[in-house]
Amino acid sequence: MGRERKLINVRESVALVGDGETERIYFSDVKQTDRPKSLTLAPDFPKKLGSYRGVLDRAMQLIENHSRVYALIDMDKIIQDHQQDKYREYKIRAENNGITVLENNPCFEVWFLLHFIDIGKNFSNCNEVSGEIRRKNYIPGYNKSEKFLTAARLYGTHKEKLISTAMKNAASLEKNRDERGQFYPRAETFKFFEWYFLELKNNKA
Repeated sequence: MGRERKLINVRESVALVGDGETERIYFSDVKQTDRPKSLTLAPDFPKKLGSYRGVLDRAMQLIENHSRVYALIDMDKIIQDHQQDKYREYKIRAENNGITVLENNPCFEVWFLLHFIDIGKNFSNCNEVSGEIRRKNYIPGYNKSEKFLTAARLYGTHKEKLISTAMKNAASLEKNRDERGQFYPRAETFKFFEWYFLELKNNKA
């Protein structure tokens, strides 16, 4: 039997939790850009969660007071530290507690890159992804500083590309995943936006 949840708002209350400043600023921009009336977005990215365990533990705390919780996981450190098996066990535990786990491989920046191209190569670390963004000048001056990310407003600025290109490109990466290697890119962030835009559409008033 599922446990009862104490919802903090009559509206749909959605938490997003992760361990990155980039994600925190990005989803804060989602909230500020769209100001959705039908739901409450709660980006929750405390500093020093430290690992996938910290993220998933925090997510399981948040599910007590939110109708949905998305946990964003960067896979690069998990793969580098050969923690895949332990991570899978913890992921299953979180999912059994109602958490939606969204994996980004190697990191969240893959989501940005998919706004511009259908990725056809592997990346072994996040620096390679950031380098690709800068090298092709997809996002001029891209860097991970708080000052840049806040000013760039990467959601609001590239929202049309998100809808027309990024979601499609990210979904295509899910095809035949079992046949791919561990460095094959992934951006399950698109699954949040599939739900999010449908929610906005259904509650448009």
